[in-house]
Amino acid sequence: MSERVSVASASDVSSQRRLVRVTWDWPLIVCTALLVVFGLLMIQSASAEFADAAFRDRLHFVKRQSVGLGIGLVASMVLMALPYEVLRRLAIPAYGVTLFLMFLVMTPLGHSVNGATRWLLFGPITVQPSEIAKLALVMVLADYLTNNRGRLHDVVGVGLPGVGLLLPMMAMMVYQRDFSTTLILLGLAAVLFIIAGLRWGYVVGGIAVGAVVLAALVRIEPYRMRRLAGFADPFADPGGAGYQVVQGWIALATGGATGTGLANGVAQRGFLPEPYTDFIIAVIGEELGAVGVGLAMLLLLLLVWRALVIAQRAPDLFGMLAATGLGAMFAIQAIINVGVVGGLFPATGLVLPFLSYGASAAVINVMAVGILLKVSSMRPAGGSAQGRS
Repeated sequence: MSERVSVASASDVSSQRRLVRVTWDWPLIVCTALLVVFGLLMIQSASAEFADAAFRDRLHFVKRQSVGLGIGLVASMVLMALPYEVLRRLAIPAYGVTLFLMFLVMTPLGHSVNGATRWLLFGPITVQPSEIAKLALVMVLADYLTNNRGRLHDVVGVGLPGVGLLLPMMAMMVYQRDFSTTLILLGLAAVLFIIAGLRWGYVVGGIAVGAVVLAALVRIEPYRMRRLAGFADPFADPGGAGYQVVQGWIALATGGATGTGLANGVAQRGFLPEPYTDFIIAVIGEELGAVGVGLAMLLLLLLVWRALVIAQRAPDLFGMLAATGLGAMFAIQAIINVGVVGGLFPATGLVLPFLSYGASAAVINVMAVGILLKVSSMRPAGGSAQGRS
């Protein structure tokens, strides 16, 4: 605890210095660009048949994903152009706006897709506030924990109010039946509190309480119980609860080492539901084989690694926490998504960062990279950032 407090104090001292801009993190830029290109290529391959049948446009989903990426790029450029101090001041307003948008989903303005109401519809544009919530939570907790550095031993006065920032989001996610995002928000909060110096006993206790609540939520929802049964033994009901998992395994096994060839897979031709979203890794495995899956995992690992490097070199505690949280956001989503396809976790409907189709997720993922680039570009004048190895 004392060591973490000293790191926080050193980071605070560095934040008092005048910051200067240095070069961009080019490995992060290149890694992100490769993920974007790879993702668009696989989304096209996985969605073309369905897009042609449903919309008479084989590029329908690629176009929508490109719009999301473009919006995210513009938003990132704005964030990177702002003074570094403004980035932190935007955390609380962004959190408030996100809560408002999440509340609107629960009103008649909410838009349903496949029986789930998690979107807002603005003409031809759909917005998923739960994706925004991940980024907003990271930023507001980074700001809160920086303001209360070295005080997390005060569980009642500091710890519980910090948890209070998480609870409204989780409550609305539960109401919207978005179990996967609920898990991610809980995981992000745990990571940030641990990094900020909260004692492990409190962290373990909080996770235990959260696990009990989540288990109760699974128990009271029949569709979640069906998913759990399908996870426990997919072949017990291969045409029902276990269908998507079994088809994903078949696709992966069919691909072998090098795959059947781009656009030559059959999983996306009606055999695998929603192949261009949460099961995109199965399509990659079928068409590009273990080599393609390995490449996807390598790029995602590089993305998380760069986020952690940026956190280590951050000019202050806020930058360190924000970069760590964003790296954790990418990592948790990738672990859960790949774990679902591999049969390690029950199906959750969670997309794979940059590789799966999801315009709202694309906007937020690109914005997250923009924030990482902003943090990486700042250094205290006259010296290196605290905490660099």
